Amino acid sequence: MKIRIPDINDNESFIEGKQSIVLLGANGAGKTRMSVWIDENNPELNVHRISAQKSLDMPEYVSPTELKKAEDRFLYGTTDDNRIWLEKDGKRYSRWGNNPETHMLNDYQPLMEFLMTENFEKSIEYREKHKEGNQEFDNETKLEKIKKIWEKVITHRRLQISAGKIEVESVDGNSDKYNGNAMSDGERAIFHYIAEVVSAKDNSLIIIDEPENHLHNSILERLWNEIEAERQDCVYLYITHNLDFARTRNNTQIVWIKNMIDKQKWDYELLNSNDFSDDLLLEILGNRHGVLFVEGTPDKSIDRKLYSRLFPKYNIIPLEGCASVIQATKAYNKLPMLHYKTIKGIVDRDRRTEGEINSLLQDKIYVPSVAEIENLFLIPQVIELVARKQSIENVDVLLEQTKEKTIEFLKLHLEEQALLFTKKRCQNTINNVCNQSTQTIDDYKTSLDEIVDKVKPQEEYSKACKQLQKIVDDKDYLASLRVINNKGLLPFTNVSNAFGWKKQNYIDYVIRLLGIQDGTSEELCNIFGNYVTLGD
Repeated sequence: MKIRIPDINDNESFIEGKQSIVLLGANGAGKTRMSVWIDENNPELNVHRISAQKSLDMPEYVSPTELKKAEDRFLYGTTDDNRIWLEKDGKRYSRWGNNPETHMLNDYQPLMEFLMTENFEKSIEYREKHKEGNQEFDNETKLEKIKKIWEKVITHRRLQISAGKIEVESVDGNSDKYNGNAMSDGERAIFHYIAEVVSAKDNSLIIIDEPENHLHNSILERLWNEIEAERQDCVYLYITHNLDFARTRNNTQIVWIKNMIDKQKWDYELLNSNDFSDDLLLEILGNRHGVLFVEGTPDKSIDRKLYSRLFPKYNIIPLEGCASVIQATKAYNKLPMLHYKTIKGIVDRDRRTEGEINSLLQDKIYVPSVAEIENLFLIPQVIELVARKQSIENVDVLLEQTKEKTIEFLKLHLEEQALLFTKKRCQNTINNVCNQSTQTIDDYKTSLDEIVDKVKPQEEYSKACKQLQKIVDDKDYLASLRVINNKGLLPFTNVSNAFGWKKQNYIDYVIRLLGIQDGTSEELCNIFGNYVTLGD
């Protein structure tokens, strides 16, 4: 999708090839006004905007009406046979009260009328098809899609769709059923966001002003991951103050708005990342789901993007490195106030021994079966799946070339990798000696004097070289993925080039496949599950 954005020099500027756009800026910088400009200056696109100021007054009961008119009232605020007027001026005057920057969106009633009408008509269609003997016919309604996503986000409650109304009950049945209009602000906001996007036209640009309203951070990321997965045909433009949420968006363009020069001009910059920290304890306490610490910075973490989709039951929190993940996982698991929480960590395999890995498991810290996370994208089944989705022929040739390049890479970097293994093993020996239990200073001094005799770098180096050389000689591809600890491996294999992409495009595409609901996501999760697990 090619999206026109304002240009300070009155030239045409566009953002294209992105799954999402994030507008950031201080209060009064003109973020909402820029979103209105984008809405009104992309007439060739289906643009659906959800304002920050919106009524969450969900009707208790609605009746179905004529479907097309119900859809018009939802999308444009009115209906008219003059489609050109309706889609341009009708939307501005009726949906936005001729004041789109500040008008409160009040569309819960027409939204519910549209959903109930569509549900009613599809129910009749479903009944007629089955009466004709077509038992395989299925026409999932928008309300059913909303229910599915809502219950993934609000896991302790479920929705019941009845004639003209929505009801809510607890999963365990310990509380009374109540009408949807009695939901909490957060629950109604979640329903509203899901319903707005599910009900938008195909291939829409969805503009969401302050998606964090009424929602906690732990729910925010999971909600929009699920919504984006359901409507992958759309592009999402978020206006937010929540920089942590902005960092979680996949394949995104961040627009930092400094100030508004006039109603048609803004001073802004296109950014790639921002560096901010998380308040870990507050995030853990406010999160209903388990917590998973992963490596990486909040804005540059492949770990966060991948694991948030592999492990949707967990709130993913990236930390700077493996030492921070290990320390945080151990520390927060020891806090009495968090005894009821599930807190785990994942660190790269690096050059850890099986003994070290088993020791980490005792502290709920898990290690993949590859040296580092980038190597997961070189798993043969992952490459095969991407090739199938991209209709690439000669997959066997591609796999064979990838394996050959991987072994070649190990051969070229054998001494480098052997030295890394040597340093790690020698460091382990030194740590073991230093941490021995001693009763006197003389005993401690004696143990330190023995370090020179116990640390044998040349012997360890020769041993590492021999082990790595065997992998090269055996052309053991999977074993090479377990030992190669170098971020240059993935680009060296030319896998991404085979699809016409750069390294990051390939990684982003694989992560995006985890959201496709046609069986691809489940297949890919099962593949990754053979290499990384949380022991659930």
